[in-house]
Amino acid sequence: MSVLVPERSERTERAPERPARAAVPVRPTPAPPVTGGAGWLAVGAVTAKTAQTLVLLVFAAVLDPGAMGLIALAAVVLNVVTVLADLGTSTALVHLRGDAERAARTALTLALATSAVLVAVVWVAAPVLADVLRVGEEGTGVLRGVVLCAPLVAAAGVSGELLRRSLDFRRRVLPDVAGNVVGALVTVAALAAGQGAYALVHGQVALAAVTLVVFWVVRPPVRPGWARPDAVALLAFGRSLAAGSVLSLLVLNVDYLLVAHRLGSADVGTYSIAFRLAFMPYLLIALVIGGAVFAHLCRLRGPAIGAATVDAAVRVHVLVVPLYAGMLVLAPQLTLLGEQWAPAVPALRWLAGYGLLLSALEPLLAALKAVGRTPDLLRITALHLVALVALLLLVVDRGVTAVAVAQVAAGLLTLAAAVVLARRGVPGLDGAALRRAGRRLVPVAVAAVALAAVAVVADRLLPGPAVSFVRLGVVGTCALAAYAGTLLLLGRPRTSGRARARVRPGWLLLLPLAAVVAGGGHLAVTEPVALLLGIVVVLALAVAVCRVEWAAIAYVVVEPFGDLAREVHPAAVKATGAVLLLAWVVRLVAEPGRRTLREPAVAALGCLGVLLLASFVAAGGDLATGGAHALTYASYLVVVVVLVDTIARGRPDPAAAVRRLATAFALSCSAAGLVALIGFLRDGGRAAGPLADANDLAFFLVAALPFVLVRPRRPRLLTPLLAVCAAVLVLAALATLSRGALIGLVAMVAVALAIGAVRPVTALAVAAAAGTALVALWATHADTVDRSLGEKRHVAAQNVDQRFATWTVAAEMTAHHPLLGQGPGGFAASASYYLPADVPVVRQSVAHQMYLDVGAELGLPALAAFLAALGYGVRGALRARRRPALRPVADAVVVAFAGTLTAACFLSEQFYLPVWLLVALGTALGAAAREEVRPCASSS
Repeated sequence: MSVLVPERSERTERAPERPARAAVPVRPTPAPPVTGGAGWLAVGAVTAKTAQTLVLLVFAAVLDPGAMGLIALAAVVLNVVTVLADLGTSTALVHLRGDAERAARTALTLALATSAVLVAVVWVAAPVLADVLRVGEEGTGVLRGVVLCAPLVAAAGVSGELLRRSLDFRRRVLPDVAGNVVGALVTVAALAAGQGAYALVHGQVALAAVTLVVFWVVRPPVRPGWARPDAVALLAFGRSLAAGSVLSLLVLNVDYLLVAHRLGSADVGTYSIAFRLAFMPYLLIALVIGGAVFAHLCRLRGPAIGAATVDAAVRVHVLVVPLYAGMLVLAPQLTLLGEQWAPAVPALRWLAGYGLLLSALEPLLAALKAVGRTPDLLRITALHLVALVALLLLVVDRGVTAVAVAQVAAGLLTLAAAVVLARRGVPGLDGAALRRAGRRLVPVAVAAVALAAVAVVADRLLPGPAVSFVRLGVVGTCALAAYAGTLLLLGRPRTSGRARARVRPGWLLLLPLAAVVAGGGHLAVTEPVALLLGIVVVLALAVAVCRVEWAAIAYVVVEPFGDLAREVHPAAVKATGAVLLLAWVVRLVAEPGRRTLREPAVAALGCLGVLLLASFVAAGGDLATGGAHALTYASYLVVVVVLVDTIARGRPDPAAAVRRLATAFALSCSAAGLVALIGFLRDGGRAAGPLADANDLAFFLVAALPFVLVRPRRPRLLTPLLAVCAAVLVLAALATLSRGALIGLVAMVAVALAIGAVRPVTALAVAAAAGTALVALWATHADTVDRSLGEKRHVAAQNVDQRFATWTVAAEMTAHHPLLGQGPGGFAASASYYLPADVPVVRQSVAHQMYLDVGAELGLPALAAFLAALGYGVRGALRARRRPALRPVADAVVVAFAGTLTAACFLSEQFYLPVWLLVALGTALGAAAREEVRPCASSS
């Protein structure tokens, strides 16, 4: 309720009512937007950060990385002193219920006294700090000089917060603009005069002095004073803020300190340039909106606070997401500042993700602060600091990229904790509000994908040097146009409480349309084949968006031909998965109301994803070592979520969607098996076909066989085709000469007969047909078969020894690193360190045992989450067997689980689709069985 409208109990009693008249409808005056004033704050922030960026670029162009490291460390010391001098009392003036002008005098006295003490401490401790931070004698002078501006900054902060309390943002930004402009000019002039790192001292003192003077011009100066009640009130609210601010400052600077101490000032300079660029959108947008939002939220009550917080979060993401997505794609352009900054490119990409996490965190912190839950702010910041320090101590020696990965991991943990505390402490910010916010952000995510895709394509098509200002400008313009156009086509996110028609002005789409036409014309002349292929891809994408299930079917059909598809193009399989993901996300925008992902298996996979990231970070975040394995794990986790949701929305029912997916998978595996058989009969060896490794192909064939044999009411015309497919799958699996697959087939037959999924007559008929075909093939290709079996016998004993060795190595790895393992890809990288001296080196990239492999690389908690997902998939299929309509396909899933989970005891198949597909099918069938029960219960 608006604070201008009194409560019913507060209104005075009214006189007797006059005769009734026709009521005149009154349109309520709309409340001001929660981000009102952010525009003025943005002007100040943009001016300040533009000035700082220009100065930073000048520093980077003139100074070496060592001097840049000294400047970064001096800025850290100045920030610490500034935050400690404030004690949170300036911000407390905004929230204060009382005479703020009188309390400001007390706040000024506290700030001046504290800052004077801190300046004295830094002057005394500067030589020791310079020695610890390894910045030499010059560092002592720079540290002493830069803190001289602290009392000026403290005095200016009191005046600024009084203006923010009155929502006078226009006058609030003028001192910041003037101070930053003058400070930048003084810094550049001092640098030109040869002052080196001391130019920072001159610029900061000038900035603080000009800012304070202009504050005194725009409003009456605050004079020092003292009132004990005001001091108590200010410190009561501000102490947690002050402690949280100090911890926040440590969070933002402990990485600099550890990098300086462990790696040196040159690495500090490399890391600093990446961090400052990645931090800039957060400072210019998220922090600015957060400052305006806090002042508004202090005037709201009840659920309106939660709704306003969601509005602010959506607006923040709309603005920062394109900047961070562009930073991820265009990070190599950082070398425009010089080739010496090339090592900062990987760190910049990771830190862009960290900046996005901080931007998502800012509205939550503003809401908690506005409702007075400052202890929660302290807890969140303390958690962030502890997590970050722990991760940094583990990975800092691996370089600045590992430090950036640790930032992302700590940011994710902090954001999750902040969401939990905000749900508990902020009125109106419950689970439903967060889900609405997520749905409103789906168009932003799709637009970001479009931005990245356009940026990549434009960067590859544009002729000229790979790194240039012209390329950066052209590619950036096209990418931002794609983002804006996509966001307009999908509909701009609406603000809660003020339903607003979706605005789709067609003229704003002229720029991306012109870019597409120009690019198409260029390709038509230079690369007509590429243009034709692009048109085909666009049409396929359009069809997939219209029917997500078709995209899912295409994905499961392509997977058994993965290595063959990669020979056509290395990204062929990934492109199919990307199309499926994009089509699914677009449908989420069109149909946001369904809740189909609240399944235990999905939760277990979510835990596995978090542990995967933690393991990757703990191992150093080395993309060269673990990037491929981490991406494979993450891709299949997403695929399971997409397939579960796609099946749940299947038409006419989920069971039909499961049957279509399973049939497509079985037919594709049959075709792959036929290709493998032809190659086996022609060349001998082991039947591998469209996959490079015969064991991997055998795993696909074993997983597909139940979906051919276990069928409900087969049409007569389909029965011969299914019999041929079953025979091909069995023969091809035998031709792979995979003992693990053979054991899986035996387990599969036993389970199928035990649960009655297959009649004994059917099993005998398939065995007889396969045996007859095998005898025929042996008779016609005896030399090929005998040669292949001889080669297998020759290496069989050696393979057994190697398997035992790799299993032992995996178990040793798990014992030494039980929590997070060796990290994705860590088995291949570290296997030689765990082999006994008398055992020859095992050149294997996997342990050839799925469960040991997961435990060795990701740790026991991740193995538990993986096994839980498998268990929930099996449980879903078993529950679906109780429903007559679902039983045939559920029987097939159970039998397939029996074969694959048994074969996985001898194969590392977590990097291939079958096991993940079965988890998705079992989970979806369990959900469908539960949905069938609910209508029956409600009707009874």
